[in-house]
Amino acid sequence: MEKVLSRKVWKERYEEVPPPLSPARRHRSPVVYVPGFLRLNVSSTTLRRRLKNLDFEVYMVRIPRLSTGDIRWGARLLAERMEELRILLGARSLAVLGQGMGGLVARWAAEKMGCHQWLSRLVMLGTPNGGSFLLYLFLPCKAARQALPEGSLLEGLNREYKRLKDERELPYVSVYTPWDAVVVPWTRCRLEGAENLRVGWFCTHAGLVRSRAVMAVLADILEEKAEHGEDAERAREDEGLLQELNRVLAGDPDDETALLRRARLFYDWGYYRLAIQDLNRLLRMRQDLPEAYMLRGGAYRRKIQYDDNPLYNRAIRDFSQVIRIKPGNAEAYYERGVCYALLNAWEEALDDWDRALILNRDLFPAYLARGLGRKRKGDIRGAVEDFTEVLRINPDEPDALRLLSEMGA
Repeated sequence: MEKVLSRKVWKERYEEVPPPLSPARRHRSPVVYVPGFLRLNVSSTTLRRRLKNLDFEVYMVRIPRLSTGDIRWGARLLAERMEELRILLGARSLAVLGQGMGGLVARWAAEKMGCHQWLSRLVMLGTPNGGSFLLYLFLPCKAARQALPEGSLLEGLNREYKRLKDERELPYVSVYTPWDAVVVPWTRCRLEGAENLRVGWFCTHAGLVRSRAVMAVLADILEEKAEHGEDAERAREDEGLLQELNRVLAGDPDDETALLRRARLFYDWGYYRLAIQDLNRLLRMRQDLPEAYMLRGGAYRRKIQYDDNPLYNRAIRDFSQVIRIKPGNAEAYYERGVCYALLNAWEEALDDWDRALILNRDLFPAYLARGLGRKRKGDIRGAVEDFTEVLRINPDEPDALRLLSEMGA
């Protein structure tokens, strides 16, 4: 089944200013972006920036050699990164956005390595699910050989896909364009049983990551699985509170209590950009409020780029301010450690989690994160101790149980 997208409708959707406190925001999954074959990281900057401007958390997985190597190798890297992100972010599920060959990498991780259990969505942009004849021009590259039509890797992948699809619903979406000169023929982007969306306007393969209209499609897809019912009543109540805070701040723009409450409201509902604006105003007036730095650090953490320098990262600086004002704040050490880990500064992260657990020995997310960091370093004994501590505090924690089982403990 195929649906044709209208540019006008989706462009209007993107340009529309959403009303505050949309329940869909509360159920967004962090987004993992996987670039495609021969795709430089910079080529997807526009897409990632636009998603972040809409307050999505976006993390890119860098596949070595511009994704020209073994698809299975890239899938292992993706699976490892998904596990890290879920634990560091406290997320039960992740959305994966695969561009071109990146979609095949994501499918291998999902279907062959068990990552489908962590998926809220897998969105493929111009992915050659049935192979592409153009790839005969790139035979020296292993990924190109694996993605040829009727290739053994694709045949095995599609067999596994059909088996899984018979057992459970797979949240797959394939977005493609008839003007794709990379996937030849373009109809090989279709995937039976997935949600197939064909772009109804002129758009190239590269345009799938640059088009504002396609961006609107993606924003809608990534929110489609949100559970609205349980938050509808709370949204109405908090909307009333927001209107009251707006009235207070219209009369007194420098009301510190109202600014902090409104920022917390925006933060809780996933409007991080608006929360940061209020917190910036508040901290210009008061530079000694640890609650404000803590909130702003959390909002900035959701906008981290993989290549940020930890020394100048705004989230890390805000959590450091909290620690300077309140040295005994274990949560600030834990959150700063998460930021360091997201930026691949694992030594600093482990040091912060050590300090957090000295201050609060029952902070089980810090044990879980530190166990992951120790496992990365090869300290299996230390990792087992940490995951065991997690189960002491929360006996039903599934990640700790699974990781201990994998390590034979």
